[in-house]
Amino acid sequence: MRPSYDGTVMHLDHNRDYCRQVIDFSFVLGVALGTIVTGFCAIGSYYRGSDSVRRGAWTTELAARKRAVVNARRAARLVAATTIEGVLSQAS
Repeated sequence: MRPSYDGTVMHLDHNRDYCRQVIDFSFVLGVALGTIVTGFCAIGSYYRGSDSVRRGAWTTELAARKRAVVNARRAARLVAATTIEGVLSQAS
């Protein structure tokens, strides 16, 4: 710290030195806590992202299976309809 001059004797202003140390300590403490919180947020985001990637592949497969079932039912209905129409046309 810079010495301050009170007019008669050179001495350090201890109160100002203490306040400066408190400010420095609180800044370092704030940076440390901010880094820790940011780290936990980053780790949580990573895990949520990896879950959504796995969920994306699963969702795609589920949609493909649903489409296959719907297409199979449509095809079965068409086959049944043409068979019935054929039988009715032969009967008449």
